[in-house]
Parts: sequence; structure tokens; C-alpha cells
Amino acid sequence: MTYPLVFRKGSAIFMGLFLLVVAQHAWPQNVKASVKEVKVEAQQLRVTQALPDYTAKTVTITVSGLDDAQRLAPPKVRLAGAPLVVGKSSVNGGAHTGVITANLPSPIPAGSFLLEVAWGRDGLDVVNQTFALALGLAGPPGTYTEGKPYVWVCTPAFYPMSAGSPRADLYVFNGSSTTANVAVHPLDKNGANLAGVTIPGSSPASAYPGQSGATTVPVLSAHTLILTWVLPQDSPPGGPNVSATVTVSSDQPIVVGSDFQFSGFIPRPCSLLPK
Repeated sequence: MTYPLVFRKGSAIFMGLFLLVVAQHAWPQNVKASVKEVKVEAQQLRVTQALPDYTAKTVTITVSGLDDAQRLAPPKVRLAGAPLVVGKSSVNGGAHTGVITANLPSPIPAGSFLLEVAWGRDGLDVVNQTFALALGLAGPPGTYTEGKPYVWVCTPAFYPMSAGSPRADLYVFNGSSTTANVAVHPLDKNGANLAGVTIPGSSPASAYPGQSGATTVPVLSAHTLILTWVLPQDSPPGGPNVSATVTVSSDQPIVVGSDFQFSGFIPRPCSLLPK
């Protein structure tokens, strides 16, 4: 059957309008789904901090880059490949951050271990993030594995059979958000505090810096305490009042470094004392 030209044109226009209406209804949903998918992929889990508590035998882990809280599966934590029991977790939905408290094994091992955290969307592949956790060891600057007081050790603090009184510098950086109360103790080989004692061989005569007894000095947040003195003469060797070690104690997390010179600069990090 042959239809008039006007009818055929009308049918084509009607079908075109129908497809246009269908496309208009479907297109915004596709766009929303696409935008939503990009947003999910942009979230990347990141462990920002892991702090062990040796008294409670737990590790508190702070993460960022979480998905929306209603879509999250329960977090999972592994230490050196072994699963840890998660005691509790919390999510800040607005900031996409979270905090996990997991139980450490008993007894707590000593060493540097791989910490794995999985905390992704429910029903989908979880997102993993790894982190190096030091337990029972003096970690690198910025890693604190012990409770208060924080004690750093700089040793040796003299050069055997030396003379000439080379310069010594000590740097104490307060990395916490509050004022730190710090005590510096230069010790002889028998552990006697030499703070205020005349340095052997110093000319003009000068005394060791530091604090005696329970005295401390305040160091503001993000400030560095700098102490300068001269190293003692140890000639003949084994003489009195020769500093063998310098200890630095603080009630806040700090980092300590030294530059005990001998024919030039010799900068060295000090060590966080294990407990």
C-alpha cells in the first residue's frame, strides 16, 4: 500500500520526537552515574598515622580517602600477614577520614612490620593500603613507638685522645602541637650528670650545658632548642668529667640530632631509646 507523502513525513517526525523524549529522560541518569563513578574512583585510602599503645596492647590507625560511610564494609587489618582483631572503628563522613583501633599480638613483637589496612565499599573489592610499623624499636625521625617520657641518646659525646676543644652542637626539635618540657643531661661513663661541670681542656674554661635534677626547659611547638659547647679533652684517656653520652628527655614527641665536630662538620641523628 502506498501512503501519502504527508503521512510518511508525519510518522517520521513523530518517531523523531519520541526518540528525543526517551533520550532526554535517560541522559541525565547516565551522566549522574558517570560522575558518581568518577567520584568513587577518586577516593584513595591512605594510612596517615599508626600509633601503638604498649599498655593497652593496641595500635590506633588513622586513615584518609574513605568512601561514604553508608557504603563501607568493616575494616580489616593485618600485621606481617596475620590478621588483627579490630576492637573499634569510627568514620568522619564529611572529611572522609577514619580511625581504627586493633589489638596487637601478645607478646608484642619487636621489629619493623608491614601493616595492611583494607577498608572499602561493601560488596565490592576492598581498597588496601600498606604502612611500615616499628614496634619496640627506635624508629626513624617522626616515628614514635614508646610512651612518655621520650628519651633520645647521643653517643659518643667525646673523641678519645683528642685535644683542641672542637665544637659540639645539639638540636632538639619539638614536633608536637604543644610545648615540650625538655631536659638535657651530658653523662660521664659512669652515668654522672655533668651539667654545669667545667669541661676538661676548655679554654677559656666553660661548663657543660644541660639541666640538673628534675629541672626542664620549655620548647615551643615546632621550635628547635640549640645548645653549643666544646668537647672535652680526653688525654690521657679515661680522665674525669669527660662526657661519654648525652641524653635528652621530653614529655612530648621530639627529634634530636647532633654535630660533634672533628676536623669538620659531623652531623648525626641521635637515637630514640627503646623501652
